[in-house]
Amino acid sequence: MARWASAVLLTSMVLWTALTAAVGWYTFHGGGTAAQASPIADAVVYDVAGADGTHQVHHLTREQADATLAEAAPAPTPVQPRGGIVQPAPKYALSAGIDTHVMAANPGMPRKNVGTGRPASKGVIVLDPGHGRGDPGATHYLPDGSGRWDITEADSNMLNGQLIRDDLVAMGYEVYLTRTGERDGPQPLPLQFITSDLYSRVALAKAVDADLFLAIHGNGATVHSISGPETWYCGKRQDGALNEKFAASIQQAMMDSLHEYGYFPPNRGIHEDAAAHHSGDFCQFVVTRETVVPAAALEYLFLTNDDDARVLVDPRAHVIMARHVADAIDAFMRERRGAQ
Repeated sequence: MARWASAVLLTSMVLWTALTAAVGWYTFHGGGTAAQASPIADAVVYDVAGADGTHQVHHLTREQADATLAEAAPAPTPVQPRGGIVQPAPKYALSAGIDTHVMAANPGMPRKNVGTGRPASKGVIVLDPGHGRGDPGATHYLPDGSGRWDITEADSNMLNGQLIRDDLVAMGYEVYLTRTGERDGPQPLPLQFITSDLYSRVALAKAVDADLFLAIHGNGATVHSISGPETWYCGKRQDGALNEKFAASIQQAMMDSLHEYGYFPPNRGIHEDAAAHHSGDFCQFVVTRETVVPAAALEYLFLTNDDDARVLVDPRAHVIMARHVADAIDAFMRERRGAQ
């Protein structure tokens, strides 16, 4: 290359670098009122996915973003758990119960006496809507072979949890949910994140001095003809007998609710974790093994079964199931209070 050509190329590169640097400095530090009022470094970007698969990207200043947030709720008062160590409830699990504002889940049909609460709490219940936070759980794919899905376990569990919460609050209970819910679709998290999340949910029961813990799940199977509800418990803990009794009451409530709805799947019954998994004295499910209060894990129905899934996409079914489960929890708690 000729010397003059090399000089021209070098000069061009220097000028281009200087121009790029000037534009960058102008964007972040100067450039008029708009840049000063909304510097890019302090912007909040919302990428909103539409139901049709489209995306809308919104750029807001930090002040604009903060203005969209609801007024912060007061921090929960530290409680004295049974273990003797004072620790506050997690921020993501503020009580939905007594003397707090409750936004009732709205499945599209009227419900009576929901979310009103009563002056005094009858007990503290933790509801754990399984999965979520990037883990969809079981997914019902449409039978047309398109790969599209109409419901995930995480979303179904969340609606169930919210509805049960509303009914229990109306009865006078203080209720905590382990998550607030989001729509993620079938994109599961790595196993290590899911496992650590399970332990954080269990810790909530101790943090709020709960009286009862119910994990809410759907089910899935490679054999799509399998259907019906089942409930799991750990019988190897000190309160294993209470766990079994609680699981039996929840399972019966599920069958009663489905029959009221007009659906008659097989009753898959209750299962003791360690015995079903042939693991000796070790229960496999974190949420029933590690809790410090009576606990059960309800598997509503199979999302991999088309008939079960048709029930789970019907809001009316969720309302009926939630009412029966809440009534079973209330009956269990009233019996325990009578025995104490």
